[in-house]
Amino acid sequence: MDRKIRNINRNREFFDPDDTDDYDYRSEQKKKEKHLIRWGMVLMLLLTAIVLASARIKNFSVIGNTRYTSEEIVDLIFSDSWDTNSFYCFCKDKTREHKQIPFIQRYDIDWESPFSVVITVYEKNIVGYVDYMSSHMYFDKDGIVVESTGEKLEGIPMITGLSFGSIVLYRELPVQNMQVFRDILNLTGALSDNNIKCSEIAYDNLLNATLYIDDIEVYLGGNENMEMKIFTLRDILPKIQGMKGELNLSIYNESSDHESYIFKTKKQ
Repeated sequence: MDRKIRNINRNREFFDPDDTDDYDYRSEQKKKEKHLIRWGMVLMLLLTAIVLASARIKNFSVIGNTRYTSEEIVDLIFSDSWDTNSFYCFCKDKTREHKQIPFIQRYDIDWESPFSVVITVYEKNIVGYVDYMSSHMYFDKDGIVVESTGEKLEGIPMITGLSFGSIVLYRELPVQNMQVFRDILNLTGALSDNNIKCSEIAYDNLLNATLYIDDIEVYLGGNENMEMKIFTLRDILPKIQGMKGELNLSIYNESSDHESYIFKTKKQ
């Protein structure tokens, strides 16, 4: 009987109503801690948003560009006021198509930090242009028209003598003999390797080529031995610079021991 009374007394002590105040106090403390954590997270998010909204790209490095200066590339890509915002630019770069820039195939943006980017430019491989309906139609090594503009691109020769119908952007130039594009690529490549600039390359019906360099007409003939013809031209040009005349390199003979060329001067 005494044991039962002692057990009942113990149970009464466990459910002592005086302990409810302590329980309520601990519950309130936990609620306050949760509120503080929530407000702390909200504050952190706000601070992060403020930092992201205020971070601006300040350093730009551009590589692979020859047609545009680095400043022009930056101005074209980051043309809007928000484009230099680090967070906006990162999201835009990953979720949207890049801007279309004339003579540029594509570009990549690599991040060094939230304030510094490296822009890698991949230019279109343009070998020449033809005039069509008051526009310069630039084409690549495969004869694909890649740009139509009134702008004349420095270092790219005009190609004349080609017969074609209507020209459509991003399509092949509709010429009868596709061999001409391989000849143009071979010729312009040799000119570039020897640092020779010409304003025009004219072809006849047999695909014989004539260069126009200032006041000098250089008749090259067919595509055979073209690299050696241009190599010879590189050596001759300093001797006839500033003169007006016609230079015939079509009779170049690789097996000959002497240079084979004829230069006829014209009256100034």
